[in-house]
Amino acid sequence: MLTALPVLTTTARAEAKDALPEGGARLDPRQVQFLFADLQPTVLPLSRTVPPEALGRSAAALAKVATILEIPMLFSVVPQGEVPSTVIDELRPYATAANTVRRTLAGPFMDPPTAAAVAASGRRTMVVAGVATEVAVLHAVLDAVAAGYSVHYVVDAIGGLSERTEAAAMRHMEHVGAVPTSVLSLTTRLTPDFFSPPGSETFEAVKPLL
Repeated sequence: MLTALPVLTTTARAEAKDALPEGGARLDPRQVQFLFADLQPTVLPLSRTVPPEALGRSAAALAKVATILEIPMLFSVVPQGEVPSTVIDELRPYATAANTVRRTLAGPFMDPPTAAAVAASGRRTMVVAGVATEVAVLHAVLDAVAAGYSVHYVVDAIGGLSERTEAAAMRHMEHVGAVPTSVLSLTTRLTPDFFSPPGSETFEAVKPLL
């Protein structure tokens, strides 16, 4: 005979959440920072592996989760001729002069101001989103791993130039120890309790992706 599962009170849920072990499935938001690379109106359409509109939604959900959890975000952008180096519309509410860095090199970590901004947070877990997987994302991941960061790249918030070339870049990133994840998987690792804040808030943030 089946019995009903017990309903946890707010206090019991809080105690259970506090008892969750560090490591394993759980990621401590206090140790995490997000890097968004080249998510710009002129670059986003280059994505062939994730539709640009879907990629924009995923990136926006990531940024909203970061805002809720007070996770530092850095937006790395490149010049595009006479077009201003700005982020896509979906990210404009989160990008400021203080957290947006312009660079002229292929990889964010090759740019000293970007590398310094990343190091300034003191957080050693890096989450990477961006376009193109084969260039900005790959360079960011490889250099972050080499610098001693634990790195996660978000497969529904990165876009490749082709299935074949992106697959090669992903294999390279995994080979050096970077972890593939998704917006939903990452969010559940950061906030595994969806019944009380901030988990209930992050769940609302990722709902548009479900």
